[in-house]
Formats: sequence, structure tokens, C-alpha cells
Amino acid sequence: MSIANSWLDLGLDALPAERAQRVRLFRLLLVSAAQLRTALDRELAPTGITSQQGTLLQLVEAQAKPPTISDVARALDMTHQNVKQIALALQRKGFLEIVVDPLDRRARRLQLTPHHHRFWKHRNPSDFAAVESWTAGLSDDEIESAVNLLLKLRRRLGRPHLDGG
Repeated sequence: MSIANSWLDLGLDALPAERAQRVRLFRLLLVSAAQLRTALDRELAPTGITSQQGTLLQLVEAQAKPPTISDVARALDMTHQNVKQIALALQRKGFLEIVVDPLDRRARRLQLTPHHHRFWKHRNPSDFAAVESWTAGLSDDEIESAVNLLLKLRRRLGRPHLDGG
């Protein structure tokens, strides 16, 4: 038994099968998320952008108007300080500007730059192809089922911010 498989089953032998399977699902989601994040970080490494920075940029781009740091922190379930640190790094790299909200001078909004738009226009085709290759072992029906199930789980967890729900 591999180390990963022993971890998946750790402490589950005394649980009813249905409960044990829920814990396995949770553990698989954790390890899969870590593996996917590592794979994306490798893809992005030559650009100097991390998957976490890319996620923040994509979230900002999806908003109708530039969100505040607090808005992004809530949406990503991160601390205000962590989002601010990531935003400052992205500002240094030319991807966004941190601007004072004219209606609330205490708030800071994250505004994307033309560099951001050019960067992703160039990157998206290869990044989307990488994601397609990572998920190639799943059929279109399995992908649709997985997306629907994960959206349902997100709603149950009370974090619909990223999926429009």
C-alpha cells in the first residue's frame, strides 16, 4: 500500500462505510487541490506569477467594477493582510494598481492594468490546454457531474462567492 493510500484510510476502519467514504472524499479533495496547484505553479513559474496570484487576478477580472481588498479577502476566504501582500506583489509586477476608493478613502480597490489583459490573452490558450490534459482521463459527462457536485458542496459550505451562486 502506498503512503497516499494508507493516509486515505487512516483511522477509518471503525467508521460505517458511508462515513469513511466521506472522509476519503475530503482527503482526496485536499490532495488533488494541492497537486493541481503545484502543476499550475510549474506551468506559470517562467512568468513569475503563482497560481494564488493568478486566482486573485482572475477573480478581480470577473467583477463588474474593481473590488476592494476586503471584497477579495471575503471571496477567497483569506485575510485582508494576505490579499494586500499578494496585491502589492502584483502591483510591483505591473498587473494591477491599488487605488483609493473615491467614495470611501479608507478602502483600496484593485484595478487591473493593460499588462494584465495582454498577459492573460497570451497565456490562456496554453493554460486551458494544460487543464484539459490534466483532466483528460475524465469524460465530458464525468466533468459535468464533478463540477455540479463541487458547486453543491461549495453552497453547503457557504462559500458561493467564486461560482456566482
